[in-house]
Amino acid sequence: MARKLSFTIPTIKKDFTAAITKVDRSKIYGETSIEAFDEDGNLCEIVSIANDGQTLFGKGGIAFATRNEEGDFVNKSELIPVTEDGEAIEEVPSSFDNPIEIVEKATVEDYLSHQVKSVYLLEDVENYDVLVNLLKNGDIFKFPFSYRKGIIVDTAFLLANEAGTPFMIITTPSDFEYLGFKDSSPLDEETDFEEESLLDFGSL
Repeated sequence: MARKLSFTIPTIKKDFTAAITKVDRSKIYGETSIEAFDEDGNLCEIVSIANDGQTLFGKGGIAFATRNEEGDFVNKSELIPVTEDGEAIEEVPSSFDNPIEIVEKATVEDYLSHQVKSVYLLEDVENYDVLVNLLKNGDIFKFPFSYRKGIIVDTAFLLANEAGTPFMIITTPSDFEYLGFKDSSPLDEETDFEEESLLDFGSL
């Protein structure tokens, strides 16, 4: 069963819950895969070879481990994220642990200034009428989202399509700058090349 998120709208003192289902390309466009078989019809698997040039290991044969300066293995739970200055970074809780406050409205321009990481369909919504009324005018809402406890916080947008189906879009800010037809940007000056360095394609 899909995990549920809780949302609260302080301005109208109403809330709703919803399960999220990830929408990936395979569900939209389908997918293909290539399989290889040996001469006896057995399915082949991809394996890796160790540095000794002899040992083969298949899927699940590689593990990630961390060692300290003394060379001892360190459990992941003992690691502490820090800044470049060595200060500890406070972890944020998972968005599944506490209600998400829906307060900040976003503009279309704000939404388009982000790169999409994941798309989730909101399903099995409790108090569905609250969500419908929230998004019925094409409004977009913005809030921080962390799928699991950690130091990574994404920007999420809550919106609906033309049919009124609600979606949650997980994004990161984009550094792209968009130009209109009336905008202009100076071009970098072309580097001068000596004639000797130019390749004569006619001689090929």
